[in-house]
Amino acid sequence: MVMVEPIFLLSPPRSFSSVVSSILGQHPELYCFPELHLLYRDDIGHLLSNKSNIKYARFAPSGLLRAIAQVHEGKQDSAACSRAWMWLVNNQSMTSKELFEYLCQPFYPKACIEKSPPNTKTIDRMVRLFKFYPNARFIHLTRSVVGASKSLKEFFEFRRTVHSPAAGHPMVKENYALMWYAMHRNILKFRSIVPPSNFLTVSGEAILSDPRVVLPQICRWLGVSSDSSCIDAMLKPEESPYAFYGPRMAPCGNDPKFITNPEFRQMKRKKYSREVVREFLASNGKPAFTSYYLNKLEDQDAIARLKSWDFSMLELVMDMEAQLGYA
Repeated sequence: MVMVEPIFLLSPPRSFSSVVSSILGQHPELYCFPELHLLYRDDIGHLLSNKSNIKYARFAPSGLLRAIAQVHEGKQDSAACSRAWMWLVNNQSMTSKELFEYLCQPFYPKACIEKSPPNTKTIDRMVRLFKFYPNARFIHLTRSVVGASKSLKEFFEFRRTVHSPAAGHPMVKENYALMWYAMHRNILKFRSIVPPSNFLTVSGEAILSDPRVVLPQICRWLGVSSDSSCIDAMLKPEESPYAFYGPRMAPCGNDPKFITNPEFRQMKRKKYSREVVREFLASNGKPAFTSYYLNKLEDQDAIARLKSWDFSMLELVMDMEAQLGYA
């Protein structure tokens, strides 16, 4: 199939990826899908049989169903998404790469953007993207650990109340910063195998606080027009075909907070000093990553080991924050 090499947005969850990808997707020469949760699967059969579908009481990833419905019928109501699911059932031998290219083909010559955060869960998943598309462009989207952790907490509290009791596990509740750290570490390791000209790191805060400066820079890097009419179009993410909640059988497909109110709102950029970040990551002056277990232990050697691990992780997170250009 004929297609332009795709663009992959790499970031942990809650790093402005939904709004930024939708902004980019409104450029006349680009097209952005919702979260497909696709290319780290082998084929459609593998995707449909995945346990996460049962865990989240869904037929298939919502973003994928909505994308197929949009391609097939130009609409995303319950009936169209149901037919999209039946199409998947009838094409289970199709590989994930074949399906992705099938979805991209109608939008040629636009370059398609994919931004599923689970792509960054392991380095192997990103290497798989690179093997599929060695000339693809990769945008590493960053957000300060402070804002990302607060947003992750909000997100997991929502999921816990809706359908994911596991999100309330203490190792999830207390380790939002570690999740942020692990995914950025994966992305930075992956960067070493990608040609430098095909990898861009950009701050989500910079895009949302100063879009008319940063967006033209991204456009020039992507090789697409950076004129004012294109930037004007990009600042209307609410006009994305996926900027609404979706039908009951395929809800979301992007960050719920974004699609509830998708209009662009220029943000005031917050700057966190190193001291503020360290204080945020600590509790009573001590790292809080393992406080749940520390409070239950009596063995002093085990307590000492956990405290040492806590302080080591605090320094790693602080170093990552600095490496990404923050505190």
